[in-house]
Amino acid sequence: MSASGSRERSVAELAHRVGAVPGAGRQGFPALTEITVCRVTEDHGDIRPGDLFVARQGRRRHGAEHAREAVARGAVAVLTDARGLGLIGENLPVPVLAHDDPSAALGPMAALLHGEPSREMPVFGITGTNGKTTTAYILEAALRRLGRFPGLLSTPETVIGSDRRPSAMTTPTAPHVQDLLARMREAGNDAAVMEVSSHALDQRRVNGVRFVSVGFTNITHEHQDYHGDMESYFHAKARLFTPQLASRAVIVVDDDAGRRVDRLARRRGLPTMTLSTRAGTAAAWHLTGKQGADEFVLHGSRGRLRLRAPLPGEHNRVNTALAALMLTEAGHPMAEVARALDGPVGVPGRMERVDLGPRWPTVLVDFAHTPDATAKSVSALRARTRGRLLATASSGGDRDKAKRELTGRAVVEAGADVVLVTDDNPRSEEPAAIRAAVMRGVRAAVEDLRASGRPEPEILEAPTRRDAIRVALELAGPKDTIALYGKGHERWMEIGPTGTRIPFVDSYEVRKAAARMATPELGAEGTGGADAQGHGGWSAPRDAP
Repeated sequence: MSASGSRERSVAELAHRVGAVPGAGRQGFPALTEITVCRVTEDHGDIRPGDLFVARQGRRRHGAEHAREAVARGAVAVLTDARGLGLIGENLPVPVLAHDDPSAALGPMAALLHGEPSREMPVFGITGTNGKTTTAYILEAALRRLGRFPGLLSTPETVIGSDRRPSAMTTPTAPHVQDLLARMREAGNDAAVMEVSSHALDQRRVNGVRFVSVGFTNITHEHQDYHGDMESYFHAKARLFTPQLASRAVIVVDDDAGRRVDRLARRRGLPTMTLSTRAGTAAAWHLTGKQGADEFVLHGSRGRLRLRAPLPGEHNRVNTALAALMLTEAGHPMAEVARALDGPVGVPGRMERVDLGPRWPTVLVDFAHTPDATAKSVSALRARTRGRLLATASSGGDRDKAKRELTGRAVVEAGADVVLVTDDNPRSEEPAAIRAAVMRGVRAAVEDLRASGRPEPEILEAPTRRDAIRVALELAGPKDTIALYGKGHERWMEIGPTGTRIPFVDSYEVRKAAARMATPELGAEGTGGADAQGHGGWSAPRDAP
């Protein structure tokens, strides 16, 4: 048994669990009962003796091309599809199983090997473009106040027992998900909260997880580089809403995507509860309250629920309401849920304040990197800022190019007084070209404001993110707010060839820039000039964490 509680199972048991059959012309099930498996994996480079190798079609190549290497490393069986059978041939010295969709089979087999951990504790899952992380952290905090000891799988962190560590990705691979849930169970966690990304759903990474309650936030422009179009993106998200994965669902139906998810879920036989902020929208629960206030009321057929959002903005009231209904749908009494949600929630990189002291502006670090999320955040901060709101506008490289201009436009239209166009994670692209695309959106929005006679923001371009932070602090006064968007909890900057990262933390850079301004004799040491290290102005801080 492994450290994560993995249990050996026969190849026959695993095949039966997912409906796999022996490949044509290969040995039958009697022999498969005698071969035991320790783990399942789709990574041929991670094979250990006793593993079952799942050979699936990748984005470029088929895993079956590595079947012989997997066997040489110790794989005792292979599961693949019809194409994989043809690539493997007839003389592989281990059993080969056939399945229509190997990706879909990977999670359930891993769940069986780990003793079905999601059936031993309630697991909450959240999907949508924006709001997943915040809702997950609100749920985690509320579950603790309800007397639970929850684990967490989120974009910023993975929590097992009481140990909190940075996450490598939002939703890991299917075997890793099951392994982490098993580790939570063994560490004493009696509940789990999980963000579920569209990539994970498209790749069936949560197959084999049984969710007590799943939530849907929204769908806005994102991940078109991966999914190709919004319709494919929608259908990936909608995969979560099926009786095979979840017991119940709570769906925000403020947009057409939410209403479509609700209809689709109900047609599949999944019980749903709907939530809306709009009085004219048909929903089981409606969110009401003074615009911009943290306090609000949920009205529904089962009564009223008075709640307070732990973070500013209408979108965070929706996130709080979604968490509340997911908990009540999981069986927690409404009065207990209201008390559990009445408290602070710290979400790494989401409206995270960098406290510099009373003489400094309010500085917030936020992961918002889509046009919709950025607009909602800017709007919320503009309503709370006594002075000027200075906001960055940026976009990452090697990703969805269509949202670059949209993000620039969103920052202006939502009410920023000063817009600093800067870099995010340029990756392999030329940073100046990405900034130019964002700037086109900014200038287009400014032209619209000018044409309508409305006030225009000040527009600046900073050649590096470090420059943007420094300039923002130089321009802002104690009554002003600075919002740094795009990186949030991230602790690196991706720039250069694929996989190249240098240490870079927005909150750390803010404190370092403020320290230099407060102590002029430090000068600009360590900021890096345009050619400091051959990275177009980027250089790792000498004392970066």
